[in-house]
Amino acid sequence: MAKRIMIVDDDPLLCKLLEMALTREKYETQIAYSGQEALAHLNEQPVDLMLLDVMMADFNGFDVLRHLKANPNFANIPVIFLTARVDAISQRTGMDIGAVKYLTKPITPDQLIEQVESALAGEA
Repeated sequence: MAKRIMIVDDDPLLCKLLEMALTREKYETQIAYSGQEALAHLNEQPVDLMLLDVMMADFNGFDVLRHLKANPNFANIPVIFLTARVDAISQRTGMDIGAVKYLTKPITPDQLIEQVESALAGEA
């Protein structure tokens, strides 16, 4: 059974590019364009991993991850931040909240797949 990955980003073009890279590697994908949409989708269908942007209009990525970690049903979902925020404070915040990785845009498809596979395997 294919691993299911949720892409959470408010940029539709980036979501499509990430989706294409992941489906080419036989991952199932689900897209959410906001933090609230992501949380609602999780109640409908669980995922094996989440790619999460930090800067979004409603809930930012940090808020989304805090909600996940507070819910026992979702607390163990590995989350990779994929963001344009490159500052050390944001990176430290993301990791302290519980992200397994903090990646900065842009990222190549090969780098993305490598990081997703590593996170799914439980490697930090």
